[in-house]
Amino acid sequence: MRKILTLAGIAFGILLPCVAGHAEDWPMYGRNFQHTFTNRDSPINPRTVANLQPVWDFATEDVVTASPTVVDGFVYVGAWDGYFYALDASSGGLIWKFAVDCQSSIVPIPPRCPQPAEAPPRFLSDGGLITSSAAVVDSRVFFAGGKTVYSLDARGGSLLWKRVICGNPEAPNCEADANDRTRIFSSPAVFDGLVFLGHTVEVDGYRGGFEALDARTGKSVWRFEVDPVLDRPVALISNAAAWEPPGQNRGCGNVWSSAAVDTKYRLVFFGTADCHDVAVPPYHNAVIALEAATGRPRWVFRPDRKGACDFDFGASPNLIDLDFGRYVGIGGKDGTYYLLDRLSFSPHGRLVWSARVVFGGDEGGFIGSTAVDGSRVFGATAIGDAHIINPNPADLCDPSNPKDTFLQDPSMHALDLLGSHGRIAWQRDHNYSTAPTSVANGVVFSGLLGIDMRFGLNAYDENSGALLRTFAMPGSVNSGATPVGRMLFVGSGTTTDGSGSGIHAFRLP
Repeated sequence: MRKILTLAGIAFGILLPCVAGHAEDWPMYGRNFQHTFTNRDSPINPRTVANLQPVWDFATEDVVTASPTVVDGFVYVGAWDGYFYALDASSGGLIWKFAVDCQSSIVPIPPRCPQPAEAPPRFLSDGGLITSSAAVVDSRVFFAGGKTVYSLDARGGSLLWKRVICGNPEAPNCEADANDRTRIFSSPAVFDGLVFLGHTVEVDGYRGGFEALDARTGKSVWRFEVDPVLDRPVALISNAAAWEPPGQNRGCGNVWSSAAVDTKYRLVFFGTADCHDVAVPPYHNAVIALEAATGRPRWVFRPDRKGACDFDFGASPNLIDLDFGRYVGIGGKDGTYYLLDRLSFSPHGRLVWSARVVFGGDEGGFIGSTAVDGSRVFGATAIGDAHIINPNPADLCDPSNPKDTFLQDPSMHALDLLGSHGRIAWQRDHNYSTAPTSVANGVVFSGLLGIDMRFGLNAYDENSGALLRTFAMPGSVNSGATPVGRMLFVGSGTTTDGSGSGIHAFRLP
């Protein structure tokens, strides 16, 4: 089912995994391949966060839900207006902007793009033309807009290559298919010469999946089919032999999640959506580990879920290294955080523990990605089940369960990783969010949807959960906050009408 991103008003050779810039930079979604979403060296801490002052605002023509990438004094981020921006981090001045290709199936349609005779309502939009956060590697910028992946020169913004991802790749000239509603919400991870990202379509006749592109040329290196044509028992799916079945074009196989990469063992991890509200085996509603070079599955973990609920894995995984093991953790729309054995030899993966913090559902659970700092995981959950604006008990997944509600609290969570099986360290109410959580040296940041018309960015004490500060914002905050050096960057925008859209910067004195 679709991932609810926002609810407003309520040189040739191999690209190495090195990034130009400074050690404190934030060069990709989640900051690093492990998706820790954490900058422990930031001077922003529980004592100094109150001293952050607004220094600039850059207005965009529509909502910013992508998280700012910051490298070598540049801020890189795209918006629903169909432009990708490079800004001066200190002043907010525009360095360059790049217009991505129009795609009329994505609402809202930017004003510069051809308009239909009757524009569809934007209220139900789950994201505009650019929602993907950028990765900056070797002075190149990688991001997605609609169904197209782009590589730009980081300094001047010139196009190096672009690649259309097809929802029906077998079709001749599929790149020109105007009926293909493929979209890329997934933010790219660039490792060992490959760009990893997922895509989604949810329209009959097409399918989503997971892709590896050549970082120098944009050509497809391999494609993993999340909704394969099964011609043998599911139990035979393992890492024993290469298996590349075709996919089914029934609007399934969708991947909202952004990939984390284990660079030592060369494995790629991501989550998948359901198939028409059903966790169809073998790969739907799953956490998947693939070999980075080949796309072959190493293991596939599928929770034992009953019923037909919207329980996608839309959030992105965290890779967690502890003294006693290597793990991958991920939150699902079922309101559960799962900790898995990253190097499991079982084709079904191995669950270490799980912790359910809310019931979750259609617009609830973990949609924004979680952050990891030391021995704790921090993350916000979204609204709840069904539709809060027009609530109908019949739309609930399990009306008999008192925890299955339209609005679910607590909505900010901290879980212990060490010897606790996910024990809750602290929780807070009224923090409904689809933004990724981030951490700066003891301060946990979470953007607010603003269902009570109060738009802001909350800052919590990592240890106690005390609310240290709320930064008032002009629109809802579905962008992750990016702490770099003495500065903090975040995007905003009200999705119903685009008001309050922009990128904002704060700085310590």
